This record gives sequence, structure tokens and C-alpha cells, in this order.
Amino acid sequence: MVLNALAVDPRKVWKGPWRWYSEEMLNCCMDLEEVKKVGITFDVFSCLARCQGLQVENCLASDHKLDDFRVAINRACVETENSNLNCVLVVSYSRKVVKQTGDGHFSPIAAFDEVSDQILILDTARFKYGAHWVPVTLLFEAMLPIDTDTGKSRGYVLLCYEHGNDKDALNSMLSLLVVFSVREQHFVTRKYKEFLERKQKESNKNVTYMDVRTFWTEEDKNIDLIWKSLKPQVVPVDEEGRKMVNNVRALIKFLVGKISTQPAGFDFFTEHYTSKCQENRNRVIPLFPEEALFILYLALLSPEDRSRIVDVDDSVADYDTKERLLTEAKLVRIALEISEEMHEALEVIECNRTAACCKKIQS
Repeated sequence: MVLNALAVDPRKVWKGPWRWYSEEMLNCCMDLEEVKKVGITFDVFSCLARCQGLQVENCLASDHKLDDFRVAINRACVETENSNLNCVLVVSYSRKVVKQTGDGHFSPIAAFDEVSDQILILDTARFKYGAHWVPVTLLFEAMLPIDTDTGKSRGYVLLCYEHGNDKDALNSMLSLLVVFSVREQHFVTRKYKEFLERKQKESNKNVTYMDVRTFWTEEDKNIDLIWKSLKPQVVPVDEEGRKMVNNVRALIKFLVGKISTQPAGFDFFTEHYTSKCQENRNRVIPLFPEEALFILYLALLSPEDRSRIVDVDDSVADYDTKERLLTEAKLVRIALEISEEMHEALEVIECNRTAACCKKIQS
């Protein structure tokens, strides 16, 4: 709803010729099937927004004052001097406090009436509640109760997108990779984290590209392990997007050639990813494992180290291409961190719910 309201181009078709966001496109940070089972948390919501190129300011109500919330309302609902910058305010609150059925819920704010000091909630569960007005003070109070699943309060998120801003346009472009956060495969990413920690302790240095490659290829013996946790996106529908994807891939190949040695087993630039889904077989970007591995490697590094590695001569890649690759690594880093946090959070949630269930049965 927010992405379409802000007119962010998803760079792929929804239905027919229309390029609109649908729920299925939000496949970053956490597996959608898990979201359907346990819902979504404040951090995951913010991660999903960042993965689509939005500027995100997330605020826990417990860490802010009512006046701070009013400032965010003003930014989202009142015209600003910058006509190209559009913002939408989303609130995460407890329905119980506003005398509604249910508890934790996310919805965007559609309007603010200064006279009555109320805001219009555009309820996402339209089958349950239509758009309705709520006093600002009451809604802020509804964000303060602790969410038992996270141990934190709820809050509000200001999501902005600036049309005509080259940086935002780059960020919103369809990425090459998404973190495929499927719960059954989480053991792979957890082992990866343990591997990196062990390597850093052994060498007392930063993890190298070849270290990353050693893990994800099982020492050049398994070309498919990388696709357990990552998967390529579909090919962009527009010429600009396709050109950017090709430019970034060419830059990756150049950079890999500077730091990698030729594998003994097989060439990681000859066997690309093939979708198992027949419908997407010819629509997915045919990334090579080496390309995915290099993005994973960049994601490990600090922003300064990433910039240093990607800072090649303009004859090799232009500014936009280098920025796109840096953005790609940044998004993968965020998604991996959130994925790890969310799997840990899911374990806590399940434990809490199981304990609560056991107490209920015992009583």
C-alpha cells in the first residue's frame, strides 16, 4: 500500500502491463510463509521498506515523546517545501488500547485534522475496520504497551521517497539478489556465521573473499549451496533496469578477477542459477555463483572497505554502476542481519507461546 502510494517503481510487472507492488514481491528479510504464520515485527517491517529503496526512520514509542510523534505526523500529512519528497507515516499499535478487537497491528496514516487533533487511520484490515479517526494522544498511548513477542514497545515508521533523486532511484531499482530466508535452510546461514567468527579468531584478520567462497562452495565441491540462502531476482521489465543489471554484473566479474584464483573443480562463471519454478525459468537473472559470492563478501565489509574495493576507474564502470553494487551489498547485509535476528526472535516467540500454552493447560 505504501510503496504504491509513493509511486515507487517495482521494476517488474504485477498483472498485464501494470507495474504495481503486490505482497508477493516483498520477499526480502523474512520468508513470507513465516510472516503469514507469526505476523511481522517492527524490525522486519523496516527491513522490507529499506530493501525497496525507501528512506526509513523507525521510532519506538518508548524512546520518544508525544511531541516527536507530532513532528512525524506533520512531515507526512503537511506539504513540505520539497515537492519531490513524499512521506507516509505507518503506525504499529495495540488495538486493545483504542477499544478494538485484536492486538498488534500496522496501518498507515492518511490525514491529520488539526482542529480535532485526530488522525485518520487507513486500516489495512478493511474487512474488519474501515478508515477511522483516532485522537493523536490515544494513538501514541496505543504504541507504548510492550509487545510480548519482542519485549519492546511498538512505534511509528516514517517512510519517504524522493522522485528525481538519483540515489533513491538507484536504491529502488530491482536488486540482483534477495536473501531467501526460509526457516528450513536457516541452519546454513547460522553455520556461516559461526564459520566467519572462527576464521576471524584463527587469523586475527578480516575474512577474505576466498574464505567466503570456501564455505559456500564446500571447498569448490558444491556449486548449489549458495542458492540455499540466496536467490536471484527476476529480470527487470524496463531497458534501464536490464542495462544496470548487466553493468553491475560486468563490474563484479572485473573485481573478482582481481582477488580470486581460478578454481580447480569447475568454472563458477559457466553454470548459472536456474529457477526450479517453470513459470520463472526464463525470467530470473541468470547469476553465476561467483557473482552471488562476491556480493556476500562485500556485504561482510565495512562501508569504507566496500567503497575502496569498488572504486575502480570510470573506464571500467560509471558512478551509478558502482553505487548500485554498493547498495546491493548494503541491502544483503541488512537482510542477513535481520534474518538472523528474526529467526532468533521466532525461537523466543515460539518458546514464549509454548510456555504460555503449557501454563494454560496446567491451570
